[in-house]
Amino acid sequence: MRMKTHGFSGVVAALAALRIRRAPCGYVCLFVCLAGCSLPGARTQAISYYVLEVPAAAAPAVASPAQATRPVLLLREAEPGGFSQSLRLVYSRAPGTQAQYQYAHWNEAPPKRLHTLLRQRLLASGLYAGVLPLGAGVQGDYQLNIRLLDFFHNAAQTPGSARVALEVELVQRSTARLVGQQVFVAEVAVASQTAAAAAAGLGQASGQVLDAVIAWLARVQPATVEKPQAR
Repeated sequence: MRMKTHGFSGVVAALAALRIRRAPCGYVCLFVCLAGCSLPGARTQAISYYVLEVPAAAAPAVASPAQATRPVLLLREAEPGGFSQSLRLVYSRAPGTQAQYQYAHWNEAPPKRLHTLLRQRLLASGLYAGVLPLGAGVQGDYQLNIRLLDFFHNAAQTPGSARVALEVELVQRSTARLVGQQVFVAEVAVASQTAAAAAAGLGQASGQVLDAVIAWLARVQPATVEKPQAR
């Protein structure tokens, strides 16, 4: 009986020792598995880059005056607001808060891209003899200042909407007179709560804002300017 009892105790002791020996191995295996998740070359989600595209411009609101009497417009670079300077797409799930998509980027910062698109719209409108960047070394008749106030996917409700808000100031350069100031806002419903749908919606909203700016300029700005006569 004592021998059997002693043999059973020996087996128990051996199993306990085996469990003690095996425990560190388990920790080592767990550490290796966790380390493997951050090894170089591990697969991650690819970043998608979006180009801000807008619909074709609306038809000019007024007939274009003769080339010789049309003013020259100097367009200042757009001032960014909030996250609008970021290359990442921005969304908001609650008023007063904003966040950025992790894997969705613009190929160009929205203020810079909108500046280019607005200049194209202004040239196509027929309102001006020329539209040039401020600081181009050209004497302009008017100056247009723009500030991008909002540019994000409003995801407070599913699927949400794309919101664009642009503040515009038109200044007559010869007199430094403020001709007009206006904030243009457009919200377009998006097809789904995804970055791709948000990018498409922001393009649609941007097109609406740009068309509204052109129509406003046609109303508040004199269509022609007096050119000095050559002697």
